[in-house]
Amino acid sequence: MKKTIAAFFAGLSVAVFAGAGDLLITFSTPGTDTYADGKPVLVGESYALVYTKADGAQKTVLTYPTREAGHCTPVLFVVDESTAVEYTGGEWGVYLLDTRDYEKDPTGLTVADRENGQPKVVNVKAKATDATIKNSMDSASASSAVTAESFEIPRPTVTGIKVDGAYVYVTVKDIVPCLEYTLQSASDTKTFAVPEGVEKDASSTIKEITLSVPKKDGAQFFKVTTK
Repeated sequence: MKKTIAAFFAGLSVAVFAGAGDLLITFSTPGTDTYADGKPVLVGESYALVYTKADGAQKTVLTYPTREAGHCTPVLFVVDESTAVEYTGGEWGVYLLDTRDYEKDPTGLTVADRENGQPKVVNVKAKATDATIKNSMDSASASSAVTAESFEIPRPTVTGIKVDGAYVYVTVKDIVPCLEYTLQSASDTKTFAVPEGVEKDASSTIKEITLSVPKKDGAQFFKVTTK
């Protein structure tokens, strides 16, 4: 029985193992691909074949750990015909995943371990190509590099605000560990700016941070942004 695979592609004749109904997609990027923080992609970082349903829901079908830093080395994604028929009414795409494991390595220089062919950690992802995948044996190779602006950055969510002494503490989740966050404040809901004295509290983690800012007289409004 054939299996759905992502294989290193270097002139291999796909006819040797491909069935007539298999979905075959070749992919690579020219580089230099970067993460959302602007750092070059690491060796072993994952590029994923993703299926997007008509309602926008996504499923990562295959991932490929690149063999070189800064770009996706040539890969052949093979989706077995028995699996490919399950995907109708949507579209295929290739994405760069940020799988750096900050719990294991706070420097951000270690990609996550893999289990059953998939990375255990995915921080954020970015569409790696605008190529349209329609038929078997399509090429989705990118014509330009993946940049920091390509990433889908979630909106941070404020989970708590506490006034303690001379400071206001704002706790935030849905953060991306590679990015730095700060508070903007205002006396109304229009004129926000970063005030002096914003600091990240020692209780912050890679999944949730607490930002503190000196308390001022009168009403204060806050919002969280990346630096």
